Amino acid sequence: MLTKFFKYSLPIGIAGIVLNIFLFATNLYYELVVPVIENSSLEGDIFTFFDYLIFYTPCIFMVLFVVYIVLGQIYMKRKHAKNEDKVTEDLMIKNAEVQKVLNEKADFLKYKYYTNCPNCGSVRVENTKVCSFCGASLIIEEDKE
Repeated sequence: MLTKFFKYSLPIGIAGIVLNIFLFATNLYYELVVPVIENSSLEGDIFTFFDYLIFYTPCIFMVLFVVYIVLGQIYMKRKHAKNEDKVTEDLMIKNAEVQKVLNEKADFLKYKYYTNCPNCGSVRVENTKVCSFCGASLIIEEDKE
C-alpha cells in the first residue's frame, strides 16, 4: 500500500511545491479565503491566528510536499534495495546449484571407466561410477609405477 502512495512522490511533490509557490507569490489563495473569515464572527486573537494560518498555508503545504518527497524517496530506495537483495539471493542459490552440478560432472570426468563391470560383467549404465548390479567400482585404476 505504501508503494502506491510513494511511487510518484517526486513528480507529485514537485508539482505541489510549484503550485504552492504560485499561490504564495500571487497571494491568490489568501485573497480567495480571507473574505470568508472576515465575514465570520471571529475577532481578536482567533481572527489573527486564522489570518496568519491562511496567509502561510501555501508555505506549510510546501514543507509537507518536501517531507513527502524525502520520505517517498527513502521508502522507494529501501524497497528497491530489498528487491535487489532478494534477486541477488535467488541468483546465488541458483548459481550454487549449477556449481554443484558442474563439480559433480568435473569429478566424474577425472577418471576413466570400464564399459563392462570387471566383477560381474554387466554393461555399465551411463554416468555411473559403480556397477548397478553388484556395486563394484567401475573406475579404471591407473598403475602407479
